[in-house]
Amino acid sequence: MADFDVLIAGGGPAGCAAALSLADFAPRLRVGLIAPGETGVPHIGETVPPHIKPLLVHLGLWPQFAAFNHCPSYRTMSAWGDERLGSNEFLLHAHQTGWRLDRGAFNRMLLDAASTRVATRFTAKMVSAQRDDDAWRLALSDGTQPRARFVVDATGNEAALARQCRLPKTQTDRLVACCLHTLSRSDGTEGLMIESFAEGWIYTAALPGDRRIVACMTDADRVRALQLSHTDGFTALLAATTHVRHVVAIGDKPARPTIWPASSRLFGTDPALRLLCVGDAGSRYDPVSGQGIVKALRGGIFASYAIADWLQRADDRGLHRYRLMLQREFAHYQDTLKAYYAQEQRWTHNPFWRRRHGGPA
Repeated sequence: MADFDVLIAGGGPAGCAAALSLADFAPRLRVGLIAPGETGVPHIGETVPPHIKPLLVHLGLWPQFAAFNHCPSYRTMSAWGDERLGSNEFLLHAHQTGWRLDRGAFNRMLLDAASTRVATRFTAKMVSAQRDDDAWRLALSDGTQPRARFVVDATGNEAALARQCRLPKTQTDRLVACCLHTLSRSDGTEGLMIESFAEGWIYTAALPGDRRIVACMTDADRVRALQLSHTDGFTALLAATTHVRHVVAIGDKPARPTIWPASSRLFGTDPALRLLCVGDAGSRYDPVSGQGIVKALRGGIFASYAIADWLQRADDRGLHRYRLMLQREFAHYQDTLKAYYAQEQRWTHNPFWRRRHGGPA
């Protein structure tokens, strides 16, 4: 007999949303959450759009979120297709205000809430997984081996379960994010700022505490040529920007940039496996879409409904709908992304832009 009905591997936004939603929608199910907690590695994706609010309200987390010192954001500024800086005002959106997150505090809020609603939280990392009769057996870094009727891969970029199960993968580009945390020259009222350049694009957003995240987005094979893994190369690129350089303060002792995979990716599914992938473990979007955290929360909620229906009523229609949703959303996202990149026509001969305009790499 399995120890749990559901084991969720990963304690980020997607995994916590799935755990909280299962606790509300199917409280009789025994749920385990595998979440080692803070790793000390800085996060990227610190700005969220206004439509995060109804998701947090649905999860019962809006009062905690609103009480914290996250900074409101009212617009996105972008120089894309033109050197002029244009504005997309959130005030025209139904929910009006976006947010610049203290990402560590945001993740802790989610994990603290989810930990109180599950049967067990394992402060360990998943090492391996295998099917054992009618259940999964997961080996964890603390030596425990819990068993579950159903598992959720919420391990983010790692997509640990999806990879171990050799699920088919579609990857459409080689985008990486070269990130640096800096000081800020502004109070952040300009909102998220995006500026394209000959080899990709840069985004920056002010963070609480007069800090700022700067990310240079380019293809993996261009990082060495641009020297973006070194502070000097990163600083030189920032100095050449038209707008970003005015809000970024490198400081006397800047850290070395960190590099993260950011390619568009979709893992396929195997209906025979009692497994759903949520968040970036299921589908990863280009950060220019601004959908990462919102997509993770929404995916965790929808997955919880499908899993509960199957476990409690032997109804697998929700599982099929969830898998179809991932495929359709990814197809729509690709069309939208292609159209957005097509707006930038200034450097069509350069490899980064030529690839996104359908030319030879």
